[in-house]
Amino acid sequence: MDTNFTLLPERALLVPDYHTLVVADWHLGKGTHFRKAGIFMPSASVDNDVLRIQLLLDSHAVHTVVFLGDLFHSDLNSEWHVFERFRAANPSIRFILTRGNHDILPDDILENAAVDIMPSYSIAPHIYCSHHPTDGTVAGQLHIAGHVHPGCLVSNAGRQMYRLPCFYHHGQTLLLPAFGTLTGLHLMPHRSGARVYPIVGGNVWELKKG
Repeated sequence: MDTNFTLLPERALLVPDYHTLVVADWHLGKGTHFRKAGIFMPSASVDNDVLRIQLLLDSHAVHTVVFLGDLFHSDLNSEWHVFERFRAANPSIRFILTRGNHDILPDDILENAAVDIMPSYSIAPHIYCSHHPTDGTVAGQLHIAGHVHPGCLVSNAGRQMYRLPCFYHHGQTLLLPAFGTLTGLHLMPHRSGARVYPIVGGNVWELKKG
């Protein structure tokens, strides 16, 4: 079954046929978590991330937001209140979390913020989402996953190399870039048949071989 997908430079995936926005690996709370440990982390990134996702909700007809795990980085801290305010500003939208390895907040905190928690979520019978990519995808299904924080190397005419976040499609799996500003990149291997879509400024390109 054909389904339209829009790879967004804001590091998210829009599935317009199902009014769904998919976001991977926000890691909200990471900055405060590390600052408590005495490690400098910029605080403005939280506001920028919230603005980025809010603009997407304001610009598209979104009924459901699926967080592909690692929504909140670690133990509860003050940045959770940022998410609560963001959630309260969008009462008509359903929020779903497919729990990831960093999602250690108690269920009641998430449920009080009207976030539905589940191990995986099917946008449609042929599209399902989870935090970790798996090898057990059923034929004809597309598996949308996070966790990896995919990135790639891109060179310009001056042969300078840039590490960029990317969407990475191989076989029946589509890996989404990490949404959060305070996240690293994992350079993806060159695989036969893989399609790589780096985010370059305000655009998403397909990286052509050769």
